[in-house]
Amino acid sequence: MLELSNRSLEKDTKENVLSSVERFMDVDRSRTQKMIDRSPFKVDSDATKLLQSLQAQFSSDESMPEDIEAMIEAQVQIRTQSLFRQANYDDLTHLPNRAYFNSTLEALVIDAQQSEGEFTLLFLDLDGFKKVNDSFGHHAGDELLRNVSARVVSAVRDGDIVSRLGGDEFVVLLAGKQARSDIENICKRIIGEVRRPYWIDNNDIQISTSIGVARYPVDASSSSELVEKSDKALYASKDSGRNTFRFYSDLVLCEMQSDCLPVNRLEKALQAGKIKICFEPQVDLVSQKVIGSSVTALWMKGQTENLYLNDWMAVLNQSRLAASTGAWLVDSGLHYLQQWQAANDELVVSIPMVPALCQSEKMVDFMHNRLEAYQVNVSQVQLEFSLQMIEDDSMRQQVKALSDAGYQITLTDVGKTALDIALLSELNLQEVKLDAAWLKQSLSCPTGQKWIKAVVQMVNVLDADVIATGIDSQADIDALLAMGCSIGQGVFWALPLEAEGFYQAISRELPAVH
Repeated sequence: MLELSNRSLEKDTKENVLSSVERFMDVDRSRTQKMIDRSPFKVDSDATKLLQSLQAQFSSDESMPEDIEAMIEAQVQIRTQSLFRQANYDDLTHLPNRAYFNSTLEALVIDAQQSEGEFTLLFLDLDGFKKVNDSFGHHAGDELLRNVSARVVSAVRDGDIVSRLGGDEFVVLLAGKQARSDIENICKRIIGEVRRPYWIDNNDIQISTSIGVARYPVDASSSSELVEKSDKALYASKDSGRNTFRFYSDLVLCEMQSDCLPVNRLEKALQAGKIKICFEPQVDLVSQKVIGSSVTALWMKGQTENLYLNDWMAVLNQSRLAASTGAWLVDSGLHYLQQWQAANDELVVSIPMVPALCQSEKMVDFMHNRLEAYQVNVSQVQLEFSLQMIEDDSMRQQVKALSDAGYQITLTDVGKTALDIALLSELNLQEVKLDAAWLKQSLSCPTGQKWIKAVVQMVNVLDADVIATGIDSQADIDALLAMGCSIGQGVFWALPLEAEGFYQAISRELPAVH
């Protein structure tokens, strides 16, 4: 797999990364030993019992030389401690295991009930760990888990307990009453530490973590209920885009006030006609003429930070209206393409595919019927699929069927999402669209520019075009042209336009809208 990410462009050297990891691992081992030393299990009493048994068996006067007694006691303590570690600590990461966590959590609940105390449980899951295992092997996956463990330990305080439940699941017990702001800061530290790049087996690897937060006794009255609530909050953080955290109490509030859920707000906006179709001009970088458009949608008066489709596609995918919205995007793109052919009969429209639509329809039949209804040529339509979408086997089959039927395929989010060469080799692509944020970061440094050039050259060898997104300066255009990129879109020319504005742009053969 070729991993393209913003974080891989950092200037850390391999040696700095390795020394940083070793430092964290030293901290991990030190703190693990402290957890053992503080354990409620008393090895001294076990040693005394065994000594008494030995004295009863081998000594008539129930006494033995002090040096022998000391030696046996030391060996018993070592063995007892070893057995305790095997039963309660994870061999791979040296963290407390599920058994230790369960017993500690139960003890904390009992103590909190008696003292009216409070504590917090964080439930962590790694985003993208399976892909690391599949791409680099289980040895790299194990090493990554060891590194993650050390970083999580380094991000919490003395007295907090980090445990590995198994796989890529971790939990953190935050002792004592905590202000919400303090819990949030700990979550942010953990997320920041985990998402820093890793150098493993000569591979630059990046992952992230999602966290669910539940507090005792605010959210639960028993240990099992607390784990359940933190797990629910964890999955809410994954549904929110991952690499973030969610409090269970916020989920309860949202359930009571449904308008605070993004998916509910989006559905109301769709039903109220507050989502408008827009078209972002795609420009030939040499001639500076509009050669196509990318369909998007603007959430009018929405409450998200950015209101265009890419920023709320994840929310749309959770909606019961996702499939119908996907069909609306297709119909809108084809409808306006038909109207614009008089002004430019070579214009191409790129239409984003919504997963729910592809899952509910046989896309070849669906698109054939739509093209026939709007009398549009298949060569003038580009169907956009994100890298994340094609990870699904059934989705790849749909893409292959569309390609075999003559439809042109555009792959989006390149740079934002891991690029799996094995999957791409199965597809026939006509266009590859570079992620705007990744492109911006990559253009700012020599190493990043090399990556852009490498991707452009790879795509050109496949007889496909590269579309650069988010262009906002002539300097970006000059750099991209030098690397072999020929098509761009971005605010340098125009923000996404409503249909009438876009028609005016192509009618005057837009040399520059800006």
